[in-house]
Amino acid sequence: MSRKSERNLAIYGYSRVSTSNQDYKTQIFKLEDAGADKIFSEKYTGTKKEGRKELEELLSIVEKGDLVLVTKIDRLARSIVDLNGIISKLNSSGVTITFLDNSLTFEPNKNDSMQTLMMNMLGSFAQFERDLIVTRTQEGKQWHRANQKNYKEGRPKRVLNDHYKLALELMETHSMRDVEKKMKISLSTLNRIKKQAAEEKVLKVVND
Repeated sequence: MSRKSERNLAIYGYSRVSTSNQDYKTQIFKLEDAGADKIFSEKYTGTKKEGRKELEELLSIVEKGDLVLVTKIDRLARSIVDLNGIISKLNSSGVTITFLDNSLTFEPNKNDSMQTLMMNMLGSFAQFERDLIVTRTQEGKQWHRANQKNYKEGRPKRVLNDHYKLALELMETHSMRDVEKKMKISLSTLNRIKKQAAEEKVLKVVND
């Protein structure tokens, strides 16, 4: 008996958020409610699938007859080229993909011109919306630069709270990797707070 005939068809879910302030709860609830047995979740801000480890793992394990669920098109891809590429890869492997909120399903060996049209339209609208956000952000920065004398571009400094201060103390005797695991703080954040603490120490000496 082949492995395929022994294996039950699987239903996978995929969720993604693009900022650290977002969470997957709503997406995961919808995916579970729709029958997802295993859900791959990740935080990723890029526009391409490269570097999205959870998505890459999902694409590597799906088999013919499986179903992949995603809440919305823009959770799977942020460009039409990538969207078409991922859907084509799944369909060519015999895998069906459904976008729950968009009420769209793409099945293997089924050419539905209306669904293809909808996919491209929705992908276009998603990209248009992102372009608008970028444009508004740039316009906002230009206004602040022109109207606020002390305006500084970039993210504001973090407040060195007790959690960060403990991480700073641990970095004196432990490797940053160890502190990252112990304190659940990313290496990039550890580098930022380390630099910030050093800057604040210098300012304190100067002001004193």
